[in-house]
Order: sequence, then C-alpha cells, then structure tokens
Amino acid sequence: MGGVLGWLKRNRRDTPGPDVPAAAAGIPRWPLETWRGGLSADVPGYTTLCLTPAFPEEPETRNLRDGDALNRIIEVARTDGSTSPAMTAVVEDLLADPRYAALDSLYSWLAPVYRGTDRQLEVIEQGLRTCPRKYWLLDLAGTAMLQRGRGAEALYYWAHSVTNAESVGEGREASAYDFLIVTAHVLGERTATKAFRARADQADHPQTVLDEEYTALVERAFRKGTKAMKAVVQTLAQRVPA
Repeated sequence: MGGVLGWLKRNRRDTPGPDVPAAAAGIPRWPLETWRGGLSADVPGYTTLCLTPAFPEEPETRNLRDGDALNRIIEVARTDGSTSPAMTAVVEDLLADPRYAALDSLYSWLAPVYRGTDRQLEVIEQGLRTCPRKYWLLDLAGTAMLQRGRGAEALYYWAHSVTNAESVGEGREASAYDFLIVTAHVLGERTATKAFRARADQADHPQTVLDEEYTALVERAFRKGTKAMKAVVQTLAQRVPA
C-alpha cells in the first residue's frame, strides 16, 4: 500500500460509533466532520477524542489478488499512470463488482487520483462509511490532513488507525506507525519514537521511514506541537504491544 501511494520508502503489505466522549466540548461528535469544521489540539478533550475508538473495525478476508482485480490495476498503472482517469475508471468498475464492493484497498488506489481536492476527502469518507476494515482508510485520512497542513487532524486519524489495527491483531500492518515515528521524533518524544519504530519493524533501519516530502510535511505540521499532541503520542506508545 505505502509503495503504491508513494509516501513511504518501504512497502507494506462507517458508521462511527456514538460513544465519542462528551468531554470533547466544541468538537464535532461525528468523527468525519473534522473534514469541515477543523479540529484543534487546544480544544478541551482533544487527547481523549484521539484515544477513544470511534470507527468500528472488522477484519477483511478479501484480497485484490482474488480474481483479476490487481492485474487490471497494475496494467492501468503501467500504461496510463496511477493517478490517471483510466485508474479512476477501473477502480470504480471494480467497486461496482460484488466481489470487491466496499474493499478498502481499492480506495487506497482511488484517493491519490484526487490528491489535494475535496474529492479526495469524499472518496476516503465513502470508504470509511462502507468498508468493514477501517485502519488503512484512517491512515489515508491522516495523510490527507497532513497534506493540508492540519497536524491536529492528522494525528487524530493516525491514532485511530493504529488503535483499530491493533484491535484486530494487525498492528504491524498499520503504516500510520511510520508517520507516528517521525511525529514523535519532531515532538521530542524519544521513548515513543523507539516504541513506534519497534512496532513498525524499523528499529534496525532508522533511515527508512518516510520519504523526503512527507518527512518535511510532518516536521512542518508538528514543529510547534502542543502538550495535548504529546500526550496522545505518549499514550499510544504505552499501548504498543510488548
């Protein structure tokens, strides 16, 4: 997934719940409203909101290698490019196929086609509403927010991504840990950086985390990190399985 979307140097393999904490005063109860209303790390309850599961996660047994889906996508990527209108057409055609409907990995090919536009957010939101597996999509949401310089929202979605992945025993597959490694480093949280590296199998390869573009985006978004952001990172690190 990471190699396909281009922000990682390494390769990796909705209905939101009603229980968003009432303490998060001033923050939209519907988690996807962060697209529109903005989410500040200075708002009371930000830390709790980031650390309280809001997107029900279910295992996904299907795979793009089942049938001809992946071959079709690779062929289009090779001939027309991964962000071409042809890619949009083939992915939307596959999503209309009952075998692949609501398959989150298809959205990971479709969202980058619309990078930087409102349509990118609409695609991710559609996936979060319909796909049983959420953590890949939550990673996409965090990255979309990072691309817009919205660090508080990016951390919110990455926190939910790794929490969801861990809930179904797929923590090591959560590429949001890669972003958290760099985020923790920028925030000066060394213990958290070490914990995230270990979980992402990056302990022995500190030079390979994010590419230069996304490293710079994280540095820009979190160089004035708040106490609430640091609290989120610290708690996530404490939750990393031993």
